[in-house]
Amino acid sequence: MLPLRLQPSDRRLGETLQQLGRDLRTVFDGWRGRPAAPFTLRDARAGGRPAPAPGPDLGAREVEVVERIQECADAVTLVLADPRGGAFEYAPGAFFTLLLEEGGEELRRAYSASSIAGRVDRLALTIKRVDGGRVSTYLNDQVKVGDRLRLLGPSGAFTITPEAAAARRLVLIGGGSGITPLMAMIRTLLEVEAATELALIYGSRAPSAIIFGEALAELAARHAGRLHLRLVVDDAEGEAAWPGGIGRLDREGLGRELAALPWPKEQVDGFYVCGPEPMIEAARALLRDLEVPEERRHEERFTAPQRRAQAPTRARAAAPVKIRRRGQAEAATVIVGPGATLLEGARAAGQALPFSCAMGGCGACKVKVIAGEVAMDEPNCLSAEERAAGYALTCCGAPVGPCEIEVA
Repeated sequence: MLPLRLQPSDRRLGETLQQLGRDLRTVFDGWRGRPAAPFTLRDARAGGRPAPAPGPDLGAREVEVVERIQECADAVTLVLADPRGGAFEYAPGAFFTLLLEEGGEELRRAYSASSIAGRVDRLALTIKRVDGGRVSTYLNDQVKVGDRLRLLGPSGAFTITPEAAAARRLVLIGGGSGITPLMAMIRTLLEVEAATELALIYGSRAPSAIIFGEALAELAARHAGRLHLRLVVDDAEGEAAWPGGIGRLDREGLGRELAALPWPKEQVDGFYVCGPEPMIEAARALLRDLEVPEERRHEERFTAPQRRAQAPTRARAAAPVKIRRRGQAEAATVIVGPGATLLEGARAAGQALPFSCAMGGCGACKVKVIAGEVAMDEPNCLSAEERAAGYALTCCGAPVGPCEIEVA
């Protein structure tokens, strides 16, 4: 039997009927007291069509949720696969950016991979619920197996390169959701580097809030003598038999935990720190005072900005932007629409600019502003020194008027 081929008018009629069906379901759900989903997603099982991405295509790939793992009450792991059979390739510690649409606005949020890294056919992203967070709450409560998401990445410099012949001792310090990239490091290094030893100092609010609690216990048992766990909670919740530490991972608490490690600091090849800013600052000061060389200290730099629809200082009219590439005599001029970012305007005009996370967190899209003014969404990952030197991020920066930028 020959396959049925729909004519354009038939397709439009079919799409109209599908949309009518969705509208009717929304009405019926409203009568039944079921709130409508705030985000537009594709349900592969229902055969729905993905909503078109607002703005120019940033090269996102479509992925399907194939498993949900409830790590604790406020954290879920979404296991993703490429429905076309493609692989994911990334280093442990990398993060990915999810793109969701709500009411015509594209929301971007970055989440670290927590699964074993390398070239794999499954990618696990772990999302901790943020108080008042639209995206994290939705991903925790409503995304189900079969839903499809749009994904950018991998991104980030807080990574480590596994080497089968390596024999090193590493100390990983995490707090809250900061355990996520560290978990990818633990899983990968224990698998790839047979002679490497790891120590994890991990702080949580309470035993019930520990992310990966069971998985960490299983790994420590399976790799006895190679993975040393130091779990610390603010409140033991009345557990008289709580085996870990109690208190905050401030300077004093971190000093106490480091002193309890199985090796002195001189025998540690690297310290990797990821978590709340106060914990990172305490670890930074403590390691500096302990005279740990800077090249052995690593911390997650990523900043997750809440992107605004339009910065108050952005041009309300289209602005010409001259793009000059270092080492090339010719410059290209593009027109960036009102409220659009430099990255969006350039890609819409067919000009490829480097980028990675697309939300101001990794610095991959940094350019030098030669003339004019660029307004950036805040916060972002640029340092005060980079700002003073005239750098801007194209993914969250928009021209205030005519300007010129230089791309490395």
